Amino acid sequence: MKPRALRIPRVAVGIIERHDNHVLIVLPSSPDDPTRLWQFPRGLANIDESPEQAMRRIADEQLGIGVEIVVGQPPVAAEINGREVEMRYFFCGVADEEPRPGPYAEIRWVTRGHLREYEFDDPSKPVVEWLLEP
Repeated sequence: MKPRALRIPRVAVGIIERHDNHVLIVLPSSPDDPTRLWQFPRGLANIDESPEQAMRRIADEQLGIGVEIVVGQPPVAAEINGREVEMRYFFCGVADEEPRPGPYAEIRWVTRGHLREYEFDDPSKPVVEWLLEP
């Protein structure tokens, strides 16, 4: 019998933008993350769900909001906490409600131009640069 290949975890990441061009960033409150750097809302996709379904579930569970996925990006290999993952980035609009902190120490709506004022974790840094491109 052949050994089963390990499945690389899939992580859905939301670049959630409000109608006034503010982007949602979050500060984790997890005690296992001592650096507590800013990031975009994200979470693992379950084995039985698509990355798009995972993004909608994560927005609902973590932030209490519904999102409309505007466009998804192709998968990108990344590393989170020393583990290889497949990141899927989704540009989303807020469908309803104001987000609640949930599992986060803090959430903020920030204009793209102010993103550089925050210290982001490594997987989020390329997204910040991408969002700041002219």
